[in-house]
Amino acid sequence: MGGYIPAGILPVSAGYLSDAVGLTSGAMVLGAVLIGLAVIGGLVVLASRRRTGEQ
Repeated sequence: MGGYIPAGILPVSAGYLSDAVGLTSGAMVLGAVLIGLAVIGGLVVLASRRRTGEQ
């Protein structure tokens, strides 16, 4: 359940944002948020691998 809520919130909020500021700006903000989340996820994986000593 914890994965479905964020997966649903992102596109719904992007839709509301696109209605407010336009489709192009809304899509760019959604892309920036997804890039940020991907970078954070990658950093978490790297930190956990270093902590456990895996290469």
